[in-house]
Amino acid sequence: MKLLQLLTEIECKTYEAMVKVVYKDDSTTKIAELMRALPGVTTVTLASDLGKGRQVLKVKLISQKSAPEAFNSLKNNALSKYSTIVGVKVADKTIEEK
Repeated sequence: MKLLQLLTEIECKTYEAMVKVVYKDDSTTKIAELMRALPGVTTVTLASDLGKGRQVLKVKLISQKSAPEAFNSLKNNALSKYSTIVGVKVADKTIEEK
């Protein structure tokens, strides 16, 4: 099978949502940069800094999964890969397919 055929059969969708991230307030790392490094994430923008150890981010990702599955994977990856992140909450009402 040719590579072009395989690529045209793959259906990836792009989703965007607001994500609240809770992290250890003594962290010196930038949370948006950590989130950008996760698989499938294409864009992360700081929407609001809620103060000590909390940020709201606008996250755009690409996935073959449905939107809830994709953002659940994002949450699980963030919590398992980074010990500085202690909580991730996706605002389900803000999920949009782009």
